Amino acid sequence: MELSSEKKLPKWKALILASRPPFLQVTLSSVMAGILIAWIHQGAIDAFLAVLVVLVAVFLHLSVNLIHEYWDWKSGTDNINVNAFRPFTGGSGMIQLGAISPTEELVFGLSLMFLGAILGIYILIIVHEALIPLLLIGFIAIFSIIFYTGSPIKLAHRGVGEFFVFLNFGPLMALGAYIVLTRNIHLEPVIVGSLIGLLTAGILIINEFPDAEADEKAGKKHLVVRLGLAKARYLYAIVMILPYILTVTFALMHMLPITILITLLGLPHALKIVRICFRHYNDFKALFPANIGTIKNHLIYSLLVIIAYLITGFFPITFFY
Repeated sequence: MELSSEKKLPKWKALILASRPPFLQVTLSSVMAGILIAWIHQGAIDAFLAVLVVLVAVFLHLSVNLIHEYWDWKSGTDNINVNAFRPFTGGSGMIQLGAISPTEELVFGLSLMFLGAILGIYILIIVHEALIPLLLIGFIAIFSIIFYTGSPIKLAHRGVGEFFVFLNFGPLMALGAYIVLTRNIHLEPVIVGSLIGLLTAGILIINEFPDAEADEKAGKKHLVVRLGLAKARYLYAIVMILPYILTVTFALMHMLPITILITLLGLPHALKIVRICFRHYNDFKALFPANIGTIKNHLIYSLLVIIAYLITGFFPITFFY
């Protein structure tokens, strides 16, 4: 179905919508966590470098949305998906509406990836002392962008896409930001990034429920397809509840500040959307509040993490750790 000429979106607007900027919350939360932890550990940070790190992360995230959607169009899954609730599941729909061509979307995605890579190289020149770990993080990021659904590797098709989403949008983003600002490696940003990354994987997993039928027909055998909807409920429940359990564990072990326990305020909401998934896992209209609720849960947890670290930074009391 194509838009009529009088209703057609401007090309630039369609490209922006195709990149799905609202999902940038998953990137900004992990990067901000890494920045705040670096600030607390050092007492000060280079604001210019912090801005560059945010820009690199944003460009790379938007690029993967576009490139991934191009490959989903090529495999046919978005074209046959009748259960999609766009833009949350089934892609942005900009190609299907005729607002942009597949080639335009791919070129825009590759351009953003290239821009992110150039800024990343500039950062490497500045912080050359941390060249090796940052190169490794950058390599994993570019590899994931190209091959998440791209041939010939197709990570998402092989049931490891969820892991790479957790890895890239969680510990690697937080650690990468921390390394740039401190030139050191530390376990704390890895832990916090992993907690946020689990909830990011939860967004992907719940969105795979309505997409599963079309994805299976197109050969995209992600974990929800491989497990089946009924069993995939348990995977979803684990990634939604585990971060709260681990938050308490790491705080009690003094590996995270005690202020991090304010994230438990989000637990009732997490339990609520897990119950929705268990009850309506095969009724996608009734499941939709869980799709929205999972994004909201990620936002609540991430904001509370940021607040926890701001409290710890502005009121440096030994008891916090």
